[in-house]
Amino acid sequence: MSSRERYERFLRDRHRHNHARRSAASHAGFLLPHLKPGMRLLDLGCGPASITAGLGDGAIGVDVDPGPSDAVPLVAAEVYRLPFSDATFDAVFCCAVLQHLNDPLAALREARRLCRAGAVIGVADADWGGQLRVPNDPLLHRGQVIQEALRGDASPYVGARLRGWLHEAGFVNASSAAKGSGGGDLVTTPRQAAFNAAMFDSPDTLAVVVEEGIATVDEMLAVAEAWRRWGDDPGAVAAGWWFEALAWVPHDVSTSADT
Repeated sequence: MSSRERYERFLRDRHRHNHARRSAASHAGFLLPHLKPGMRLLDLGCGPASITAGLGDGAIGVDVDPGPSDAVPLVAAEVYRLPFSDATFDAVFCCAVLQHLNDPLAALREARRLCRAGAVIGVADADWGGQLRVPNDPLLHRGQVIQEALRGDASPYVGARLRGWLHEAGFVNASSAAKGSGGGDLVTTPRQAAFNAAMFDSPDTLAVVVEEGIATVDEMLAVAEAWRRWGDDPGAVAAGWWFEALAWVPHDVSTSADT
């Protein structure tokens, strides 16, 4: 197994617990009012399918490494090449997936292909633009730059672009809402700091950043220590942005993403 493969496995294991705590109520609440009984829904990048399970009886989850889940049917596939016929689904959901893709617009166009006339799509994702950290140690900024470099051609600055991408993909009446999140307290702030520090002193991360020339071991360990100092600061606060977007397929079936 290569350093990059070990790092990707480390990331999956690192986030698995938090992803499994997500639910339709917590992460798809903006889409739920638009779903009706009997709809066929596709959850793109479903992960452990904890959200998928709350999206209705007709929900199917797709992920490159799905489940396992006894609650909903799961399909292993890439979002660029989905194994379904045109106009199969009445609704599509996609949460925190586009930030990990080299070509988010291509994935949304593939989702559009699968949508029936009048179908609804809900997309949610983060955007690192406008992040706030107090105190803002320059090493924390450097850590963010390193994390961006580790993504290759993927970008964490996607949330603010969701509405525009949905339009480009062939959906109509797209709307987007931004939510701020974060803060600081005696429990969650040290926990967040420890979680972030573990990213930078993990042997799997260290191996890939050195091999790919992204950073040195000493620099990575300095960033990890900066996160721990931040977590110990009684005034530490962090905040960021989360975006939720809705759009529809035209009811006129002659209207497509190519027109």
